[in-house]
Amino acid sequence: MPVRPARLRTDSGNVLVLFALTMTVLFGMAGFAVDAGLLIAERRDDQTAVDTGVLGGALDMGDGFISASEAAASIARSNLRTTYTDAEWAAAWGSCVDDEAYAFTGTVLGTDTDCISTNGSNRLRMRLPDQEVDAVFASVFGFESFTSSAVAEAELVNTGLGGILPFAVLGSATSGSQLCMRSSSGGAATPPCDGSTFGNFGALDMPVWGLLAETENLSCNFNKTSQLAVNLSVGVDHLLSRWTSPAGESREDSCDADRPPTPNALPTFTGISGGLVEGLILGTTVSGRDYSGRLGQGSTTKIELTFQGNKTRYVDNTPLWEYLDWDSVPVTSGGKGHPAACNPTTIEGGAVSSADFEAADTRMEACLTAFDACFPATCAGPLFAATETNAGEIAQNPRFGVVPQFHEMGFPAGGSGYLHIDQFRGVFIQASYFGCNGTTCSIVHRPGDVSSAPLRMPNGNKPLEQITGFLLPVGAVPDEFIGNGVGGNLGALRIALAE
Repeated sequence: MPVRPARLRTDSGNVLVLFALTMTVLFGMAGFAVDAGLLIAERRDDQTAVDTGVLGGALDMGDGFISASEAAASIARSNLRTTYTDAEWAAAWGSCVDDEAYAFTGTVLGTDTDCISTNGSNRLRMRLPDQEVDAVFASVFGFESFTSSAVAEAELVNTGLGGILPFAVLGSATSGSQLCMRSSSGGAATPPCDGSTFGNFGALDMPVWGLLAETENLSCNFNKTSQLAVNLSVGVDHLLSRWTSPAGESREDSCDADRPPTPNALPTFTGISGGLVEGLILGTTVSGRDYSGRLGQGSTTKIELTFQGNKTRYVDNTPLWEYLDWDSVPVTSGGKGHPAACNPTTIEGGAVSSADFEAADTRMEACLTAFDACFPATCAGPLFAATETNAGEIAQNPRFGVVPQFHEMGFPAGGSGYLHIDQFRGVFIQASYFGCNGTTCSIVHRPGDVSSAPLRMPNGNKPLEQITGFLLPVGAVPDEFIGNGVGGNLGALRIALAE
């Protein structure tokens, strides 16, 4: 019988060995692919967790950084696959290290951590503690687990109009009323700005920190006239917060190197008479950068204003009642409509002269006061919402802004000292008073009034002596126009993931 050569039997054995080795490598590669897929999925979940956590935490910055850090960690925790006990969660953050942490660090369940941090103003950073992923196949080769983490930062971005304005609104201010928002330095002007108690204390000393794109080339300490003008033009460039109670921590806004994050106490201006007309109308140039007058911004209806002979500016001329989202359902019918006093046709009353617009101001105030008295019990809000029938969102008008309302009922003794923020309120800049002498002003302009067009602003160092504004009732405008909900403080700033 034929005999099979031994060489062939040897080749058969080699093939089996090669096949076994090949399958081992293939299975190993497949195993690593599976483990890699698990790791990729974990990293994706980790990134989602820190993204949502840091965005949610930033929205709570108005309640202070510690509240923000606790909120950020809680939101991140709810988006992770891994479950933790409270003790495990706190320990993970306590041992977490972030080499790029900002100066101010937070807490998680009361445990200090540098993996949630802020620069004190416009950025919140989070680095997730290492997440362990058990290896499935790679353990055969000695890899029992892999680790994953993720980093995200949220920043404040200026969206344009609106913003927190540097005007003081005392705790005694009445919702719906027309307030004196800034008067002459001596307080000698016309009602509602009459009396020395107004003076120039209606403006706030909110230092420019140079943190937003609009202020990045500005130092924190420069002359107060320019500071006020910039604050009016673009809004305050850093986040403020509410003072929780008389027992709460007082964080004073300043230019100190160790300034606190999200300050909740602001000083009044004293002895400063400039910056008002520049910030609202004329515009100014600071450190080589041009800042336009606030009332000339946006695409609203404008009126021409001339000054120094032949120079021209254009300022908004849209009356507040044009933004009313009028709902004619009478309150007495049992439905929740708007007060009858808020019918925009009634408020306007065919106004054509300056006296007519002054009377319309009074009717507008009556509308806001009536709404404040009935909302939310018997009438519905908001009064000013974007619909197809009104002139557009009030938030797009440069006269609209957000101001802090304070716990204090009066200005500090002598006008010098700090006021503590109770909440944030919407305002609408109303009348502008030019060239005042005692209780007489050469021009008083109210939006909508074209009877004296074009306006001719008087010459002098202080041509704009005072301005007034409506303090809009809570519920009169949508929450998002004020900030992050009722009492919010973002204004024209929005929260976004930093690139």
